[in-house]
Amino acid sequence: MPSGFRVDIDNWLQEYDKAKELAQEIVQLIQERNLNHSAGGAEASRKTATARRKIGTLGTTVESLLKWLDSQEASGLSDQEKHRRRESVLDLKNRREQMQVALKRNQGQSDREVLMEGSSSRIEPRETERTAELDSRGLLQLQQQTMDNQDQMLTQMEKTVTSTKHIALAIGEEVDLQTRLLDDVQDDVDVTHMRMRAATARIKNIMNNSSHWKGGLCIFLLIVTLVTLLIIFLKLHKLFSG
Repeated sequence: MPSGFRVDIDNWLQEYDKAKELAQEIVQLIQERNLNHSAGGAEASRKTATARRKIGTLGTTVESLLKWLDSQEASGLSDQEKHRRRESVLDLKNRREQMQVALKRNQGQSDREVLMEGSSSRIEPRETERTAELDSRGLLQLQQQTMDNQDQMLTQMEKTVTSTKHIALAIGEEVDLQTRLLDDVQDDVDVTHMRMRAATARIKNIMNNSSHWKGGLCIFLLIVTLVTLLIIFLKLHKLFSG
């Protein structure tokens, strides 16, 4: 068996032993926190953050160990040896998951949970990849950043609403202007209609008193034509000027 390959196998065993030691350190941190700082506080938060970082490191190491067993570098191991090592690493992985649960369940209402819940939130807090490696100060900064982003979004929404309001007011003013113009046209039509009725009445009187009724009829038709043209001119003038 090549010496270089042997070194890889020995390194794998060394990494596995270090992972087991790291797991034991995490267990001790959690126990010390629960026994000596059950009421919470700064020291409890510090131990929680330290344990959380170590759990993250342990997860990375476990994945690397499993990945190596599936690589070509482990081809010199027998299937039985691979199976034994894989079971050992999977057992370590299960212990890591149990540590994560214990870290959350036994911590109590610590400063971290207060930061994640908020003062009046009804949604159960959930750990994410983004918050997994953060301590209480990091969570506070993340919370402040999130609030700042929300404030910026609200400011942008306010600008959009204000712009929409101005557009609506401009449309309303235009509608009012068009309504006034139509009212003016209607008033002109009414006045013209009254004048036409008065002119018609006078023409009838002229026709009744005149012996030349044909000439009177022509005058009447001429006046009606002029009044009609006047009405059409007024309507066109109002429409184009609006």
